[in-house]
Amino acid sequence: MVYAAKCFICGERAAARVSYLSEFLCSKHFVEYFERRVRAAIEWFRMVEPGDRVAVAVSGGKDSLTTLYLLSKYSGELGYEVFGIAVDEGIAGYREFKLEALRSFTSELGVDLHVVSFKELFGLTLDDAFKALAERGLEIKPCAVCGVFRRYALNKAARELGATKLATGHNLDDEIQVFVMNLLKAHVDGVVREGVVSEPGEEALVPRIKPLYFVPEKEVLVYTLLKGIYTPFVECPYIVYALRHPVRRWLNAVDSEDPGVKYRVLAMKEVFRNVLQPPSKTLGRCELCGEPTSHRVCRACELKTYILGSHNSLKKPAV
Repeated sequence: MVYAAKCFICGERAAARVSYLSEFLCSKHFVEYFERRVRAAIEWFRMVEPGDRVAVAVSGGKDSLTTLYLLSKYSGELGYEVFGIAVDEGIAGYREFKLEALRSFTSELGVDLHVVSFKELFGLTLDDAFKALAERGLEIKPCAVCGVFRRYALNKAARELGATKLATGHNLDDEIQVFVMNLLKAHVDGVVREGVVSEPGEEALVPRIKPLYFVPEKEVLVYTLLKGIYTPFVECPYIVYALRHPVRRWLNAVDSEDPGVKYRVLAMKEVFRNVLQPPSKTLGRCELCGEPTSHRVCRACELKTYILGSHNSLKKPAV
């Protein structure tokens, strides 16, 4: 006879197993456990303050939708405003489906949604950029361009819409993947910069917060399924070009053999962040667009010029 797993709290049928606790939880207690952990992180790290206007970067994926849902849920009690910002990169067969689901979700929540596009900001879509980069042998991968353009678009939109904080849906898996990639690239600045809350800096940079920083990706997925948070199961076609893809597979394989290893990697990341000193940089303004940058010309403008300009007369930008 096969016996169904039981919740270790109440004995009801289990809905999820928390591997690093070696325990099962029913749907009710898993949702309570998940929400309590996220709220505790928000309050412990003082991610929001009464009177804040919080922009949530929403892609239409499970992590950003969960972040928007929970920040909206806690907003009344904690005394801050919430709205969403979505970036339309111009990826045919992918972004239109995510945006459609996102508009439906924000409408149900009663949260305002603002959409900004690569086409409007940079004069090209990511599909356009990929075609141009492919003709040049993909010296620069589309994911690198997308990352730079997205950060630029989100910060600019959040600032212009009066946001005092910019929340992203980065979960624990996202954070340790980026940490490993930064180690592989010997990118000290990246290791130091990527924390649960960004340090206050130049006024044109909206401080970032990450409510899901300590939550594994699998738990976010379980939560969305239990809460009925819908996201279309479409994947970005450019993921195959990302270094994150093999790093993610490797970390998942290691964690399946040694549950809890992801938390240890995150702990090491925090140790590195507290020990390492970031390279000294003075923020100024980009000579072309006026956005904050530590260089004469910002990365976004460098990439835009490289993609749209004459390849023969341009040096490949560092990304």
